[in-house]
Parts: sequence; C-alpha cells; structure tokens
Amino acid sequence: MSVEYDRIKSKVKAIEASRPSAEQNPEAHREANDQITRLIDRSRMYADAERARKVPL
Repeated sequence: MSVEYDRIKSKVKAIEASRPSAEQNPEAHREANDQITRLIDRSRMYADAERARKVPL
C-alpha cells in the first residue's frame, strides 16, 4: 500500500507543480484540481477493493 501511496503522492505533486494559479487561468486550474480528485478517488476505490479481498466472508 505504501508503494501505491507514494506513486499517487508523486503524481499529485507533479500536477500541483504544473498547475497554473487560479488568477492566471481559472479553467486550467479547475481542470488540474479535477484531475487530482479523480486520481485520489480512483486510488481509494482500488484500496477499498484490495481490503475487501483480504476480509473473509
């Protein structure tokens, strides 16, 4: 899990570093925020699925 966390964290930092400020380009800033949100949500979805596989029914 920590390898996946580090991978997502580095992707988020890369997006944040290249994201323009909201004053410069509000649309691009919003799109970058949406991309970060999708990335984190997808990561959480896979983490939940991984945990569910480990829990006996």
